Order: sequence, then structure tokens, then C-alpha cells
Amino acid sequence: MDLVPHDELKPANGFNFAPMIDFLFLMLALFATLAVSRAALYDAEVELVELKPEKGAASLRSQERHHIHISISADGGFKWLTEFQEYPMKTIAEIQQELARQYQLGALAEDKSKTEVLLHIDKQAPWGPIASLIFGIREIGFSVRPVYGAL
Repeated sequence: MDLVPHDELKPANGFNFAPMIDFLFLMLALFATLAVSRAALYDAEVELVELKPEKGAASLRSQERHHIHISISADGGFKWLTEFQEYPMKTIAEIQQELARQYQLGALAEDKSKTEVLLHIDKQAPWGPIASLIFGIREIGFSVRPVYGAL
């Protein structure tokens, strides 16, 4: 007669997943909490300002700036970005022609200083096309601002 039954002495053939599942749940909860708190920290710093025109000043509509968005991809290609579509542009001369055409049609402000061309530059984009585009746009009288990051 044995004090311990033979069934309890045999090694278990299965693997206990309960501790692993508990650990994964805790990690998921931790990262979800970090993501929510990080978003709350960054969103909390946004302050909106209401602009009111001063007496005797020009209306806000006349002071409005026009923005044109152009992206430069990692391979150095150009795209004219609109609200609804992207238009690939092969050369800087093509971009200059489109800017001049829109200026002549009256789609842009009469004062070229009130139109800004925003360049959305990919992190891997070569500097040659970026510099050439900046100089090409300035050559026809528009101001250029680089914008880093996703659109």
C-alpha cells in the first residue's frame, strides 16, 4: 500500500497557460493606459483663440493666407496635394507652371506673399530635390515652408 497514489506522481503532460494569459492581460492594460494618458497630455495643451478684427482694420477675409500643399516622397518625387486627390508632378518646372496658372486664374491671392507653399517632406527624401523645389518656388515669388511629418 502506497501513501501517495501513482496518478499524482506522474508528470503532467499539459502546460498551464493561466499565468501567461494573466501576464499578457496586464501588459495590454499597461500599454492601453499609457496610450490614453499620452493622448490626453498632448491634447490638453491645445488652446483655440477667437480672432476679432480691430476697428478700422481690414476684414479677416482679406488677411487670410492661402496654403498649397506639395509632398516630396522618399524617392524625390513630387505630388500636388488637394483636399480630395493627389496629383503627381514630374518636374519643378511643372509645379512652377501650375502655380503660375492658378495665380493667373485668380485661385490664389493677388499678393503673392499671402500664399504659402507647404512642403510635406518624407524623412528619407534626398536633399537635392528639396532644395531645388524651394529655390524654384521662391524664384516665381511665392513663400515656402517645410512641414515635417505625415499629412
